[in-house]
Amino acid sequence: MALPGHASGATASYNPTRKDFAGIRALLARRAAAVRHHDESAFLGTVDDRDQALVASQRTLYRNMSQLSISSLRYVMDPSSLLVPAEVASGGPTVRPEVFEFLGIAGTLRHPVTNALEETFVKRGSHWLLGAETTPGNNESFDSPQERPWYGVPIVARRLGPMTVLVDQQRSQTLDSLTTQIHDDIRFDAQQLGVPASYRILVDATSNGNATSFSSLSKEQAAAVTFGLSEADPSDPSHIKALAGMAIKINPHLAGSYADDTGLLRHELTHFLLRGYIGTSPKWLAEGIATWMQYYPDDFPDLAVSGDLYQRLMAADRQLPPLGLFDEDPAVNYEISQAAVAWLVSTYGMPKLIELMKAYRTSYAGVNTDSLTARMLRQVYGISEPTVVSRAFGLLKQLHH
Repeated sequence: MALPGHASGATASYNPTRKDFAGIRALLARRAAAVRHHDESAFLGTVDDRDQALVASQRTLYRNMSQLSISSLRYVMDPSSLLVPAEVASGGPTVRPEVFEFLGIAGTLRHPVTNALEETFVKRGSHWLLGAETTPGNNESFDSPQERPWYGVPIVARRLGPMTVLVDQQRSQTLDSLTTQIHDDIRFDAQQLGVPASYRILVDATSNGNATSFSSLSKEQAAAVTFGLSEADPSDPSHIKALAGMAIKINPHLAGSYADDTGLLRHELTHFLLRGYIGTSPKWLAEGIATWMQYYPDDFPDLAVSGDLYQRLMAADRQLPPLGLFDEDPAVNYEISQAAVAWLVSTYGMPKLIELMKAYRTSYAGVNTDSLTARMLRQVYGISEPTVVSRAFGLLKQLHH
């Protein structure tokens, strides 16, 4: 599995020597040491001062990183594949080897998160300096788990136990309320789900990092997404070594309202707390339990939907929404999934639903987990899939519309 930004490209016109690469490695080591030792002058001393815009962006990067409880930081360079250098102020010999950042956050991440960087180095006299840094162009979707929220606009950070929360500096007034709400809702979700509470998570409500052009297919998708962060193998950074930790990316424009919307927050935190089961559960179950938590206690006669959505629900296929069709009409499929989970929980209890998720994990044999559903329901509950569907649509018929 390749990390975002990892690709081979055209060779630069300048042909660097071993001495040049040694100089760049030394430069990268100085940059990492400057951050670890809180030495802004030393960090900026690695930047080409002929480009004051670059100096300003690097100052922001340093100040953003200095707010993190960094447990480890290093940069790994792969000189075997040279990429096309970016333009550098005032010209000069340039080279762009592949560079990877390994950054650990104490308590929040179990291993350093690895990010591919786009850094171009320029030779000034006998010394190498950072001449340009840009955001990887192919790191624009959540298909990739990596992100780097400390690179870009100024941010502010807060630690609460092992949890780290980041927001844009211009939205700093949302930081305290968002941090408190997430902490409280993790405890609430854990109690309802009957699982241990965990606060080891990176909450990113910044404009940096991964793409913030959230899907508008549903409120949940528009608000936030939960995903894993990976650590690469330093000897071969194109391959994943371990799960570094978990992150929640929150739409920065909704950070304030998100803190006020307990339901949406609990939805996403359910994915986090059940991360050991989500990847091997069918989507109807993973999203159903998160939506059940979002509207808890979800008494269907008290829930209201639009007339149009109600008609689409009643016209929907009588089935548990399969993965391949889920996003064709997510508003409908989230409701069906919630109703299926609601009936299972009200009839058999939450521990039995967690047992169902464990059964899927034990029997997992690939991405087509929907093919296991009939057998899993018989195994755990002793009931058929049509029975669950029938009871779910019985609840949906009670919705106000």
